[in-house]
Amino acid sequence: MSLYPAAIQLRLNQSQNAGAIENARACGRSASFLCGCSVGFSVKLGEDRKTIEAAAFNSNGCGYMIAAADVLAGTLNGKPLRDLHSLDGDELFAAVENKLIPFPAERRQCADVCIEALRATFADLRARRCEEFAGEKALVCTCFGVLEETIASHISERSLKTTDEVAAICNAGDGCGSCRMLIQEMLDARREDSLI
Repeated sequence: MSLYPAAIQLRLNQSQNAGAIENARACGRSASFLCGCSVGFSVKLGEDRKTIEAAAFNSNGCGYMIAAADVLAGTLNGKPLRDLHSLDGDELFAAVENKLIPFPAERRQCADVCIEALRATFADLRARRCEEFAGEKALVCTCFGVLEETIASHISERSLKTTDEVAAICNAGDGCGSCRMLIQEMLDARREDSLI
């Protein structure tokens, strides 16, 4: 008899995304203070640097943690960075729940640790992109490497009014979302200048 519900046991027995990625672009890890287990993710980007070519995980955790990590890694494979929606915790947990019915509420922390590790992975990706940037101009969007002057140029030349319009033109703000506030400030400044 299994210790886990059928969907969890199946993922545990047939994990599709466990292991390490050679030449990973970014890695991240998190641990549970409740049980001491940890999980880490690694991702590799496609040649366009805008799509996740592969994602994998490793964990010393229980079946719930391993199953949740396997689902999350699987949802990333082939996905454009702009579709990550700032790694929204509720969306990510919904993806886990949809594949691992029933996922017991008392084991939610196992999935939460996986979500934290995933966020750490993409924070590592942004940090690495910043390190690569050696220019003298301001880098606003680290997910896609978009300069402030590029965004300002698009706002001015195309009379863009929203952060979504900026994202549609040059991808800035379409990844993790951390630069959307800066882009909004640029839009507001442009609007104020046009009123003068």
